[in-house]
Amino acid sequence: MTCSEALTSCNGYFLLTLAILAIGLNLVPLVADYATEGSPFENAISCYEWWLPGILGGGILVLPVVAMTFAAKKRGSCNSRTGVSSLAASLVIIVGIAGALYCVLISLYALAQGPLLCEVSQDATVESCDFNLRNISLISNVNFNMKWYFENGCNSEMNKTRALLGTGQGVLTTLDLNEMQQKNIHLIAFAGLSMVALLEILLSALQIVSGTFGCLCGTSKRRRDMHM
Repeated sequence: MTCSEALTSCNGYFLLTLAILAIGLNLVPLVADYATEGSPFENAISCYEWWLPGILGGGILVLPVVAMTFAAKKRGSCNSRTGVSSLAASLVIIVGIAGALYCVLISLYALAQGPLLCEVSQDATVESCDFNLRNISLISNVNFNMKWYFENGCNSEMNKTRALLGTGQGVLTTLDLNEMQQKNIHLIAFAGLSMVALLEILLSALQIVSGTFGCLCGTSKRRRDMHM
């Protein structure tokens, strides 16, 4: 196995793990949204979980790249004479980088803005969200002092949200999500997503370097002899 093939194999497993983790982190506030009043659209914790940064950007757009990475490794394309297949896999990973970059931008913007209860004075509903891509383009002007996390009383009317969790058999238990708990969910979800997406970008960039190296340098003589 060449170093290019070894890196391709490792990247595939790491990217798959990160994609699953990104989807899971995005689901945390979505599940909490659904738990509040039994509706996914009432008492939302944040607007930006509905942009699906982890499910779409860090997850779905990365999974096809993971599949191609595994396919390239399985076919031994890193050990072909030209490494063209390896290079093609690296080029497709650009899609994954774009998805991960989307995840980073949305997550950082969400961290800067804070949860919905710190943004509005009315009930935190999805209808109050401004889904506008121009907001994300202005991310460089956003203040990242995390003031929303350290100050109490973002919104006295939303300090406590009752969440009902149950099954078809009926309600099993009742949760009280206070202001700090909602802040923690927001912080954990989007801070985690930003770190996961940054790692995805790094690993994807390494895979591009690996594919380019495999294309330019070819393979080891021992492996070429085995294929002849």
